[in-house]
Amino acid sequence: MSERGCRFAGTFFPADPTALAAEVKAHLGSATSVSAAAPRAIVAAHAGYAYSGRFAGLSYGAVTWTPARVVVLSPSHRYPFRGIAFPSQDVFSTPLGPLRIDRIACTMLTEAGLAHEKDAAHDNEHGIETQLPFIRALWPEAQIVPLVCGDVPATQVATTIDALASPETLFVLSSDLSHFLSQSEAREKDAETARLLEMGAAAELTPSHACGSKGLQGWLLSQAGQGTKALRLGMGDSADVSGDRSRVVGYGAWAFYPIDTAMLNDGSRAELLDLARNAITRRVARSQSNTPAPNRTAVALQTRAASFVTLTLKGQLRGCIGSVVPHRALAEDVVENAIGAATRDPRFPPVTATELPAMRIKLAVLSKAQKIQFSNEQEALSRVTPGLDGLILSSAGRRGVLLPAVWESLPDPREFLDTLKLKAGLERDHWSTELILQRFRVESFSDLEVTA
Repeated sequence: MSERGCRFAGTFFPADPTALAAEVKAHLGSATSVSAAAPRAIVAAHAGYAYSGRFAGLSYGAVTWTPARVVVLSPSHRYPFRGIAFPSQDVFSTPLGPLRIDRIACTMLTEAGLAHEKDAAHDNEHGIETQLPFIRALWPEAQIVPLVCGDVPATQVATTIDALASPETLFVLSSDLSHFLSQSEAREKDAETARLLEMGAAAELTPSHACGSKGLQGWLLSQAGQGTKALRLGMGDSADVSGDRSRVVGYGAWAFYPIDTAMLNDGSRAELLDLARNAITRRVARSQSNTPAPNRTAVALQTRAASFVTLTLKGQLRGCIGSVVPHRALAEDVVENAIGAATRDPRFPPVTATELPAMRIKLAVLSKAQKIQFSNEQEALSRVTPGLDGLILSSAGRRGVLLPAVWESLPDPREFLDTLKLKAGLERDHWSTELILQRFRVESFSDLEVTA
């Protein structure tokens, strides 16, 4: 059985097993329990552990399950080549012990024309090696598929991801963020990168945003990635360690969760509900301060996401306003929509101070909307999942939205779609070849359920 050693042991991370184990444990210890859900992919930083280890720790610490296989996608930093490459060896030998390479998966990728064997692509590549100690410490029995991306279309990376996707597989997208900008410039650039990642804007991601942009694009374009939603775990840069703010490298940590899972823990949910109620209370009292600075909330709530805020009083609807497209931090979106539900829903007068004590708040955090492919109305209905899918209908310059909760009162798909048309200001029998339907899922919770 052939083995490949870690060239960067002793430079990017300790070569001594005891020291390395202690450092990995310390970086994992910096992670907090952001979610009970199981992410399908993580973005993990890959610089020297002194600089980026804590961000990698946040990413790996978010994985609450034990994968049987870990696919690591890294950019090629020093060796120019075309395509996607895996090494010829059977085992990656790390200071913490061996990791078996999934040779069956590698052969499958070769036969599919998606990747090829090239040791030179791995001989001097830290983007793979820096991930291995974390994987070995957490899941010593897992097989790995180490893939270095050279000059390759993002669509090929996406196809490769889908060829390897399975319930037992975790994808590690190895990447740092901006490189060698001033700290102020880096923060601006990295904020843009976070926006693109969290909105799923694969086409706009470039190497100037993240050195591992090919892997990030591939994930966002893949069917596996399309079925997930992003949660921000942490962001920072090298100046925190070096003190040099003139030339920094940016780092970030994200986890991608299935769209039908709850990715926010009770603490985050309680914080959002408090933000919503406090915003409404301040507005009713005519306070000047309404929107919190996103960086003052938990990092997870700085994720760009869309939300709906629904208010009820004695079991009756009292206001509902929301966003469909993520365009600001979740905390900010909830605050603005809470104020809107209390003061701008045209169906109701503004909420009064006497109503506040008995008013209940329900929040819905939306996943990215996915376009439904169909050729006629019947086919469109067959592709909708009652009870789970929220729908957005766009046609003739009009748009309507129904949340999944509406299925409780409209369980029939035909009636649901007809109501959606009416809400968009269209006739029940309206149909057009240019009509667009998008589906989304929501994570819903109320102040009657969350007490953390």
